[in-house]
Amino acid sequence: MGIPIGVRSTYLFGKETSFGTGGTANKDIGLVQSFDISPDVNLTEHSGQGQAQAVAIKNGIVTPKGSYDIEYQHGRILEWAFFGGTTTHVASTLDCTHTFVWSNVLPSLAWEASHEQGATDIGHAGTGLIFGSSTISSTLEGVVKVSGDWVAKTLDADTAAATAAVVNAGRTIGGFESSMSIGGSTVGYTQSWDMTMNANSKILHGQGSRVPLDGSSHLRSVSFKAKVAFENTTQLARVLGSASAITATEPATYAVTLAADNGTALGSGKRALTMNLTGCQMKYSLTAQKNDFVMYTLDGMGILSSGTAVDQVLEAAW
Repeated sequence: MGIPIGVRSTYLFGKETSFGTGGTANKDIGLVQSFDISPDVNLTEHSGQGQAQAVAIKNGIVTPKGSYDIEYQHGRILEWAFFGGTTTHVASTLDCTHTFVWSNVLPSLAWEASHEQGATDIGHAGTGLIFGSSTISSTLEGVVKVSGDWVAKTLDADTAAATAAVVNAGRTIGGFESSMSIGGSTVGYTQSWDMTMNANSKILHGQGSRVPLDGSSHLRSVSFKAKVAFENTTQLARVLGSASAITATEPATYAVTLAADNGTALGSGKRALTMNLTGCQMKYSLTAQKNDFVMYTLDGMGILSSGTAVDQVLEAAW
């Protein structure tokens, strides 16, 4: 039988109609690099005057939670972890364009993390999984990735048999195929970018049970970072308010688009994504090493306005 190994592990999810109602966990979220489960258990020690030794250890409420790290393959994770609404789909031969819709709350998911062992599998399953703080990122030498954390309502560690693995055949999108634009102008020497959605997802307990009773995402804030090189001060002027000096009044806001595209025509295996931010403001810092190019680190905030993805997941399989 042996000890479970990663190449025989499967992570599947399915959208719930409402929090904790369960569903069919049969959808993948990309090429899983890691999926960690670390339930938060409220352990407390109880002692009193009269002896140095504790009288009892109390086991209290439990919050199922964990983290994930994937290489991006298709847009399902963007709906579940960033936008939350009902995605619209348009198919074009082999390709499908997904347009994401904002919702004030992220969906909850049925989930399964299983490790195939033959006759007796080891696994976890549960309901009410909600993604928390999630980051989509791209580095020049790597591929587009998504990582973050999650909380859930239930966790069952008695999975009798692992669900058959679902491995998506879609190719990843490289960092060299990615781009960043500020105010409609592409930043030509972008080394990396990332965007984080902090959903403030929380689980709610109540007296009478160790099991969480409710859960939801809450206020969702968006921040972005990028490492770039500049040929001129055009983009830096957005921080200062003018091309010459810091202005007394607040600088105008601008749009930021984070994107990736494999350059293939739609209908011929195109893979692409766009994340559009509006109302952006940012700050920067400069690093000048004697043996390297002068690089800038941009650090900003924005409002997630729209997003699309093109992949080979048709609406019927979404």
